[in-house]
Amino acid sequence: MTTKSGPFDWSGGHPALDLVNTLDERPSQAPVENLAVYCNLVRFTEAAGLIGSSVAANLRPLDGPACANALRGAQKLRESLYAVLTANEIGRPIKPAALDAIALQVRRAHAARTFVSTSRSGVVAQRWISPASPEVPLHACALAIESLLVSADWSRIRKCCADDCEVFFLDTSKARRRQWCSMQNCGNRAKQRRWRRGQE
Repeated sequence: MTTKSGPFDWSGGHPALDLVNTLDERPSQAPVENLAVYCNLVRFTEAAGLIGSSVAANLRPLDGPACANALRGAQKLRESLYAVLTANEIGRPIKPAALDAIALQVRRAHAARTFVSTSRSGVVAQRWISPASPEVPLHACALAIESLLVSADWSRIRKCCADDCEVFFLDTSKARRRQWCSMQNCGNRAKQRRWRRGQE
C-alpha cells in the first residue's frame, strides 16, 4: 500500500481535489508547484491510488518530450478543474472553455482504456491499452476529475475558509460544518488569531 506522503496535500478527500491542491500557496505571489517534474506526476497518481505500483514503476524512469507534454497537460487539466471549482464556490457561471478542456482529456483517457477478462470466469476489468505510455498519469487524472464532476455531492465541495489558503476539500462531516483544510494548520492559525484579538 502506497503511503500518502511527500510534498502533496491530501486533505481534499478526493483524488481530483488533491490534484487541484498540488499547486500550493495559490494566493501568494510565488505559488509552489508540486508537479514540477514528470516523476512527481507519477508519484502523485500512484499515491492517490489512480495508477498501480507496477505501472508507476515502469513510468518513473521515463523522460523526454512525451513526458514533458503529459506533465503540461496534467497542469492545464488541474487549472481547468480549479476554474470550475472556483466558479462554483463564488456562484458564477462555469466557463465552457474549462469544461471543454476537461471533456477533451476525459475522452482521450477513455480511449486509452480497454476491457480484459480476468482469471475468474465471467469477470471483466478495465486496463490501460499501453500501460507504459507517458500519458497514463494524465489519463488517470482526467478519469478522477470525471468521477468528481459526475458523482460528487457538490454541496459538500468547499474551499478552506482561511484568507491565505485555497485548498479545496470534500466535507464528509455529518454536520457539514468543516471550515478548514486542516485544523492543525489553517484551523489552528485562525484560533490563534481570534485569541490574540481577544487579548487586545
